[in-house]
Amino acid sequence: MKHIEYAIIFALFFSLKISNAQEKYTADWESLKKHKAAPEWFADTKLGIYFHWGVYSVPAKGGEWYPRWMYVPDRENLWGSEIYEEHKATYGENFDYHDFISMWKAPKFNAKEWVDLFEGMGAKFIGSIAEHHDGFSLWNSEINEWNSANMGPHIDVVKAIAEETQKRDLKFMATFHHGFHNLFYPKPENSFLRPVSKYSLVYDNCEVPQDEKYRKLYCNMDYDEAQDLWLAKLNEVIETYCPDYIWMDFGQRFIDEKHRQQFLANYFNKATETNKEVVVNTKGDFFPAELAVVNVERATMEDITPKVWITDFILGSAWCYDKTKRTAIHPEKAIRMLADVVSKNGIMLLSAGPMADGTIPEEQIKAMEGIGAWMKLYGEAIYKTRPFVTFGEGTTELKRDPEDAWNEYGAIKQGLSELNAQDIRYTQKGKIVYAIQLGWPGANKETLLTSFADKAKHFKITSISVLGSTEKIAWKRTKQGLKVTSPKQKPMQTDAALVYKIEIEK
Repeated sequence: MKHIEYAIIFALFFSLKISNAQEKYTADWESLKKHKAAPEWFADTKLGIYFHWGVYSVPAKGGEWYPRWMYVPDRENLWGSEIYEEHKATYGENFDYHDFISMWKAPKFNAKEWVDLFEGMGAKFIGSIAEHHDGFSLWNSEINEWNSANMGPHIDVVKAIAEETQKRDLKFMATFHHGFHNLFYPKPENSFLRPVSKYSLVYDNCEVPQDEKYRKLYCNMDYDEAQDLWLAKLNEVIETYCPDYIWMDFGQRFIDEKHRQQFLANYFNKATETNKEVVVNTKGDFFPAELAVVNVERATMEDITPKVWITDFILGSAWCYDKTKRTAIHPEKAIRMLADVVSKNGIMLLSAGPMADGTIPEEQIKAMEGIGAWMKLYGEAIYKTRPFVTFGEGTTELKRDPEDAWNEYGAIKQGLSELNAQDIRYTQKGKIVYAIQLGWPGANKETLLTSFADKAKHFKITSISVLGSTEKIAWKRTKQGLKVTSPKQKPMQTDAALVYKIEIEK
């Protein structure tokens, strides 16, 4: 009898192993599309943050593309930057990008303090930049000797942020912008660069260092070798950290299909091994939308989308710290943009810009604190919600920018910063609908929610209250919609947005 029992157990174990083996992803779209693009944890988060921090933070002027423009004569720089001449005037004729590395010390970097700020803002996933276009990695890489653990600040930034984030049971994200590395720096004419595109910079007299020891930093290699390096860097971070989310910038469109597929197979299989539900995004069409979350830059969507999407905005005045522009997003504006994004099934990602020494600029701290103050009081209208039958209503017209090539999928951005108390955005959680009024309308002011005479007219309302207020709210259902009256006493933090909590029967 025992022999039979053992045989059954063995057969079950063997079949389970076969089943698990069959679940391994292979590097082809048919297999990879079995991956769920947006797991529930991701759809619940609504708000995340990461940062642009690197060697380019030392000059702190002209953005994270400084390494490129410092080698491009002003007359040939299509962006009209004056970095080329300014760089030479400031640092000398023979000062290269790699010379900034020893100047990046970061004595004030403190991962705990950074993550405290990010968590206090209300972020449910927190990221570290892993590598930007410049070829300098922010983890202890064996693949790339040009990394922050080996030189510069001598800090494994990815590890420090990952460990601090995971202590708090938050989700960790690593961002990769290095698909553009092979096209980022100007190239000598005899390079075997492909694909040649409008982003390529090829010169007879190229000033980028050509010494063999700099080849990985400046990507002085042919296309095929650059693709292998692209994949090797990703594999290293996947094996070491397996982030919950690998965020991808636009440059992955220049990576060949077989390498893109292999990255996804490696990532998804590692996630299966570690029992994680992971996320990757596509900024454009380098990954199919069936397996990746669509990312639009500094924009929103026209309407509710059937699938979860994400947008990234700048917390400060630029993606990375710029000493000439000491401003930050206003918390009220950020909250209103967040409400719009979430109402349309989106998630908002912010990017901080720390100084080279590891200090987060005061204006960015104040912005995070302002956002966090509202989220602590009214986050229930944002977190773990789903779209209502309509995203909202109001007077502000949001338009597409036909000249903005970055925003595919019908994304819009014009008018987004003008949202105000005349605009309403809806979210839903079970039998509760949140009507988020994007600004304080004034005391005892009546607002008509016209959606309840249109797409939401079939819902029976049982009660209405205002988050943060103990007052009984006057409301009335009419043929024109649902009339609600604001409290006599303004609740805290509602200059950004006032939240009506509407209980319904389905």
